[in-house]
Amino acid sequence: ILRELVGYEKVVLTINSKNVGYPKGLNVIKGKAEGEYLFIINPDVLLREKDSFAKLVGYMDAHPDIAILGSKQINDNGKTAMNVRAFPKLYLQIARRTYLRNLSFFKERIAYDEMRHLDYSKIQDVDWLQDSCVLIRRDFWEKMGGYDERYFLFMSDTDMCFKAWKNGYRVVYYPATQVFADGERLSAGGLLTFFRSWILRQHVWDSLKYNLRHWNEKNPRKIYYEKHKN
Repeated sequence: ILRELVGYEKVVLTINSKNVGYPKGLNVIKGKAEGEYLFIINPDVLLREKDSFAKLVGYMDAHPDIAILGSKQINDNGKTAMNVRAFPKLYLQIARRTYLRNLSFFKERIAYDEMRHLDYSKIQDVDWLQDSCVLIRRDFWEKMGGYDERYFLFMSDTDMCFKAWKNGYRVVYYPATQVFADGERLSAGGLLTFFRSWILRQHVWDSLKYNLRHWNEKNPRKIYYEKHKN
């Protein structure tokens, strides 16, 4: 299906010959993109609103301090996808996959980590966005050297949002337009699934790398607000 795009003016199609991982697979566009923005979209995401892309670009044009902008996402079951997260903590990522998630100490913290309290109808700053459908400012992306290829499948989007806040940009959830997806999470599953699923083990491994990399750093969004509160 994608090969049908060959021949269209200004379309450059790159199909990787093997699975090189998520961040490395996206980084093949280095040196090829020419516009102001990069539009990252997963293959299960559908754009049913004709002006979705125009709205995203328009909002980014009007707010040059935004590096990453993500739309609202509706799953096949009609529910709003929780594509917003707090910057992760490894102990909570482990706890949510075990009986510990039912203990009051972890329950509240996991709920916050998953942003269950968020009003998904409002435009707002967030820690990080799952990049199933996001617009990224190209000059920022290139300054960061693209996605971090030390991750294989997960956490490169988390890391990119961390870098955005750290470098004086904002990450914004933008529900003025919405996209649609199947809602399946590759990283879903508990302790038993961990031993059966390579993908889940990879999620834990990528999470470990992320947490080791940022273990001694404060939340960059809070630091950003402190610098810009006046």
